Amino acid sequence: MEKPYPPSPQQIYTPAVGIARITTKHAMGKVFVTALNAPDHICGIARRVGYTGKQDSDLAIYRLKVKTDPLSPVTTLPKLFVVEGGVFVDYEEWSMNRKPV
Repeated sequence: MEKPYPPSPQQIYTPAVGIARITTKHAMGKVFVTALNAPDHICGIARRVGYTGKQDSDLAIYRLKVKTDPLSPVTTLPKLFVVEGGVFVDYEEWSMNRKPV
């Protein structure tokens, strides 16, 4: 009987530039992406697709296109992301955990 493969941990991605939050006031259209465990290696790009609101402090929303390994093609991740705490966070999870203003 074959042993099942252990699930791989979900990869955490960060902007290649050291930035904690990307707001509407400072939103960038494109951001290079690195994996948290390989911060010196650019593995993809994030493209801005919208905003969480209209205030200067609201966050920009991004779609990530990453290369998961050297032999695979670029993959568009199926979720939307915001940059919070210096990492790309799933927009749906972020919005559910956000405190009402």
